[in-house]
Amino acid sequence: MTRLSTPALLALALAGCSQPAASTETVPERSALTPPPDASVRVEVAALNPTVAETVISLPGEIEAVRDADVASAMGGLVQAVLVDEGDRVSSGQVLARIDVDLHQATLAQATAQLEGAQAEVERTSRLGDLATQTAIVNAAVQLKIAQAGVAQAQARLDRATVRAPFSGVIATVSLERGEVAGPGSTVVRLVKLDPAQVTLAVPDRDVVTLRVGDDAQVTTHAQSGVVAGTVSHISPAANLKTRAFRVVVDVPNPGGTLLPGMIAQVQVARTLAQDALVIPQDWVVTRLADQGLFVDEDGVARWRAVTLGDVVRDQVVITGGVGPGDRVIVTGHRDLVDGDSLLVAREGVCCTQGRVTFQ
Repeated sequence: MTRLSTPALLALALAGCSQPAASTETVPERSALTPPPDASVRVEVAALNPTVAETVISLPGEIEAVRDADVASAMGGLVQAVLVDEGDRVSSGQVLARIDVDLHQATLAQATAQLEGAQAEVERTSRLGDLATQTAIVNAAVQLKIAQAGVAQAQARLDRATVRAPFSGVIATVSLERGEVAGPGSTVVRLVKLDPAQVTLAVPDRDVVTLRVGDDAQVTTHAQSGVVAGTVSHISPAANLKTRAFRVVVDVPNPGGTLLPGMIAQVQVARTLAQDALVIPQDWVVTRLADQGLFVDEDGVARWRAVTLGDVVRDQVVITGGVGPGDRVIVTGHRDLVDGDSLLVAREGVCCTQGRVTFQ
């Protein structure tokens, strides 16, 4: 039996540890485990299709008389007669009431007598010839002018004592009775003209810019069946500072007088802005420092198109240049795009029906 020395045993142990262990596993390459990153942006697109650009505004409004006046007594006095009742139809110039007519007739008679006296004095001084002094002649002429002015004043007071209708219409209310004493400026009757009637609307700023005087309107009320055709007759040039709304007036024929002041009506105004127009939601438009535009899908690549904007239709806008029918506009994800980005189209549709995309 051979015995090994301690140094020999140590050498053998070191030799065994220096040899690598055999392995049956193969380390794969990183490229085989990690796929290349996908840089495509997920988007939705809509093909542009020409349509009719129109605005449709539907708002409640209050019916008013086209003319509405509180006919008053200018000077006041004893109410001698009220010649109309509520609901009466009157013509322009018709007598409605008489207030202190007798008193003013007496004043006119007095002024007329003074005028006759002044005229007689002028004639007397003229007959005197050279015997009349210059002072007498001047005084006679002055008194004549004063008397003439007195007659004119008395006649005007008498005319105002007779209250007449300033226009043809219907008596809405009668405020005085025979025998009462009216103060200066007291309302005698309220006179309204009902044909045509007017519907007053409070229109917000986003809608008023699309309206024009002469636009057709459709008016409906709970008081009558059917639709009545009206016309926009007035658009206020400034908004109400409290409501920030614009006053718009629509004239409506009312020959039967069925539309009465104070009624509530529903008014719809539709106005065509353009035929065969490209109308898109305003949210699709991307604003940059130099221009405004859209991103379109060209063979899977995002391309920037500067566009020309036309009329605004509430939350939509008419595109008048930069894109055309059939262009595939990116409608979702467009705000994160850069020209040249690769696209992954999730959905496709057609633009637009009532401002919405119809997706396939």
